[in-house]
Amino acid sequence: MPSSRRTLFFTLILLLSCTVAFAAPPKPRPYSGFGVVVLGRGDLLVLYAEPGVQRVGELSAERIPALAAEGGEVAVAADARKGEWVRLAYDEAGREGWVELKRSWELCSWEEYLPGRSVRLYGGLKRGLYLLSPTPGEGKGSVSLVPGQTVRVAEVAGEWARSERPSGWFRWRDGDRRLTIVPLPPLR
Repeated sequence: MPSSRRTLFFTLILLLSCTVAFAAPPKPRPYSGFGVVVLGRGDLLVLYAEPGVQRVGELSAERIPALAAEGGEVAVAADARKGEWVRLAYDEAGREGWVELKRSWELCSWEEYLPGRSVRLYGGLKRGLYLLSPTPGEGKGSVSLVPGQTVRVAEVAGEWARSERPSGWFRWRDGDRRLTIVPLPPLR
């Protein structure tokens, strides 16, 4: 192979390897927090570094990374609470800010939010997170859910949710408290 072709060949290989090496990592799954805040789609959130201290900025609820969007509402995981203040992740990088709860917002636990709701399972998780168990806990059954599958949640017990069909318990969040599910809007 002539020298110029060899140089071109190795240059292309180098460029391709750099492209693969610097490809964007997959977006991390959101943390579950302690519950969910349901905001109005057009609501303006005033963000603080600490409750009522050091204003960070303002952001429309439509721009917050939502767990689910339903008509005029946006559901966001609440990471912490201090009185009438909750901490939310306000961008895809996971930066957090405190917002004061408004009367029009609904704050509920996962045990209140998930039952009766359809959820889709994230893909690319450890195989054990897809296995159904006859009871909430580490004992696994032989039935496995499929990544991307949609199931309806009947009830929640801690980090476990019971699926109606197929019937059994699965982890709705992993040991790092990251969601293994994507809540879907209810059918109207």
